[in-house]
Amino acid sequence: MKLHSLALKFGAAGLVSVLLLLSPSVHAQKLELKLVASDLTAPIHLEELPDGTGRFLVVQQDGVVKLMAADGQVQSEPVMDLRSRMLPVANDFEERGLLGFALHPQFAKNGRFFVSYSSPLRDTAPQNWNYTRRVSEFTAKIGNTVSVDLQTERVLISLDWPSRKHNGGAMAFGPDGMLYIGMGDSGASHGIGKSVIWEAFNVPAEGLLWDDMAQDRHSLYGKILRIDVDHGFPGYAIPKGNPFQASQGRPEIWAWGFRNPYRIAFDSNGSGDLYVTAIAETLWEAAYKVSGPGNFGWPRMEASHCVDRLKPRQPPKQCPQKGSEGEPLEMPVVEYANMQTNHPDSTLGVKGVGTAITGVRMYRGSNIPSLNGKLVVADWSASFKQASGQLFVATPSAKGQAPWPMEKLLQLESRIISLAQDRSGEIYVLTHEGMGPFGNTGKVYKLVLTP
Repeated sequence: MKLHSLALKFGAAGLVSVLLLLSPSVHAQKLELKLVASDLTAPIHLEELPDGTGRFLVVQQDGVVKLMAADGQVQSEPVMDLRSRMLPVANDFEERGLLGFALHPQFAKNGRFFVSYSSPLRDTAPQNWNYTRRVSEFTAKIGNTVSVDLQTERVLISLDWPSRKHNGGAMAFGPDGMLYIGMGDSGASHGIGKSVIWEAFNVPAEGLLWDDMAQDRHSLYGKILRIDVDHGFPGYAIPKGNPFQASQGRPEIWAWGFRNPYRIAFDSNGSGDLYVTAIAETLWEAAYKVSGPGNFGWPRMEASHCVDRLKPRQPPKQCPQKGSEGEPLEMPVVEYANMQTNHPDSTLGVKGVGTAITGVRMYRGSNIPSLNGKLVVADWSASFKQASGQLFVATPSAKGQAPWPMEKLLQLESRIISLAQDRSGEIYVLTHEGMGPFGNTGKVYKLVLTP
């Protein structure tokens, strides 16, 4: 669907006005990004408290969680400051930090919530690796304010990470009450240790062994995990329906074949569909609908395209589309070429659209009827060097075809690092102008329809 016109301007009350004149199948809309909060540090998640107050928890990549009132005022005293337990994040382009956050379905009664974060490398880890990933439970005190005692931490998973790359980390509770966790493929194809040795387009053959961790069913790297946090204390239980017994693979695994499942989100209409972003290693950004266990392709495929890691800009047109056990590889519902396809050595002949897919949310609100049942897609930035985040909307195909047709909604002079939803299904855009979790240029916007 072609976008005919787009006008972007800043107006009163912190609104970014976007005039969209779309094809005749979509009525002309005037959408606005309403500024809700500012002076934040790389907000990666926003969670509305289940108490009817309209308050939110703002989760920052630097390890700080803040309480935001319904009017957007952010409490000065943090709800939680995890920095003393985290690996210090770099004042540079940075993918590590506090990466995942999820409230227990009964949070209003029990105060339990779960985080995924980069902690210092533990003593038992392989020498010279980068950090240890923790998935932990904490308990909050809830009232007029919310506070967390770090001594309530219960570590569920500790996974040593060989590099600083491909972290994944997002978390969400499904309608089945189980906790789903995104784990990247370890990033060790870029080299083990503190520094990136090889960039994505010059990884030598010796580094490619690590890509296959996403296909290794006996490894947690490159997977979506599904665990039962209400049973199996002091750890967790394995829910019924997970695909692997111990002899077949790690029983925590729900879906596999992911390089970097950076953000995950369930469709809030209760369908049970899980949407997962897959940030590209080379050329293709993607999002998958995960309706059940399956193999999602990496590194055999990137989105719906073949991969040759030794000649990444000249991928083959044909390749096997099955896993090692003959299972079909699942295809994405959203895909688009990134700016690397514009490189002179690329043989694809397509124009790049963005740099990294950083969020997808199925719109289920009531304020923007024309978006109902459509997938809002965030891209980090149209340009790597210049802050220029983008929003798109993808329309599910009635014929079941994939990928879904996608059109551009707007572009900002900031980087979009995540999307969020409130309990009524409205969508929020979380931005930051910097390259990593430092400074105070982070903002929270709400996508609204102008009356």
